[in-house]
Amino acid sequence: MTTKKENAQRLGIYLLIVFLFVLLFFVFRKPMNESNTLFFIIYYCLFSFSPAIASLITRAVTKEGFRDMKLHLNLNGNFRWYLLAFGIPLIFFSARILLPVIVSGHSGWLGGFTCQNVLSSVFMLAALSAVQSIGLLGEELGWRGYMNQKMEPLFGTVGTCLIGGIVWSLWHLPMDTAGWLDGEGTLSCSLMMCGKRMLLLTSFGTFLMWLIKKTDSVFPAVVAHFMFNQSQGAFDGLLSQGNIPENADLGAISDVFEYVPMILLTVVFMVLLLQERKKARKTV
Repeated sequence: MTTKKENAQRLGIYLLIVFLFVLLFFVFRKPMNESNTLFFIIYYCLFSFSPAIASLITRAVTKEGFRDMKLHLNLNGNFRWYLLAFGIPLIFFSARILLPVIVSGHSGWLGGFTCQNVLSSVFMLAALSAVQSIGLLGEELGWRGYMNQKMEPLFGTVGTCLIGGIVWSLWHLPMDTAGWLDGEGTLSCSLMMCGKRMLLLTSFGTFLMWLIKKTDSVFPAVVAHFMFNQSQGAFDGLLSQGNIPENADLGAISDVFEYVPMILLTVVFMVLLLQERKKARKTV
């Protein structure tokens, strides 16, 4: 049985390796901007896959082995959770984007949301999720498949969601501060972006963690992560086909609906995670 000390050591090694990869993004920032090849190698080949790479290195260094990597589809009896992995991000982003427009009385802006356009976007996302989402295995194998498993015995379910979400968001610093590093925008805007990312990823991370526990597989989380990245773009594309006036600003209503779905998402899946934990304890 793995002790808390062993979990802490493995978690520490994993995080050290992951954030060493983050340093590459800052150290080679200038040459990356000058060379598309170098940018591809560092960003897509090293940085994007660094969580998976770090988990594999940690497993090797600590002699933990490569069992329980959750690299199985587990479709039998779990297909409904794959559908949920696909659907929750659509619901989440539709609430964030559409509700402010509707509540503020500007439904006329939604001309792009015809039945045909919506179904076309959904089918396109479904096709892409079956093919392109595999690239996100580089993240999920590390964050949910490894880090969360080491954190939970140390910090509990709630602590893992909160701390894990913060760590996951900090890993995105190169992207959140890219404009400021390149001399565009301000540091305060970059820090605000980081704060929003922290809230967003902590919220959505509870859902991803629940999917892993429900299916004992990283692949539903991979699908959900893909939809998390792509759903907003799909909705924005439909909005652009509507009748949105230039410089449209919904003000406080937009801010409210940006965060309310996040909070609801966190509460619902945190409760479900805690229920799963109680069931697991009773069966031991």
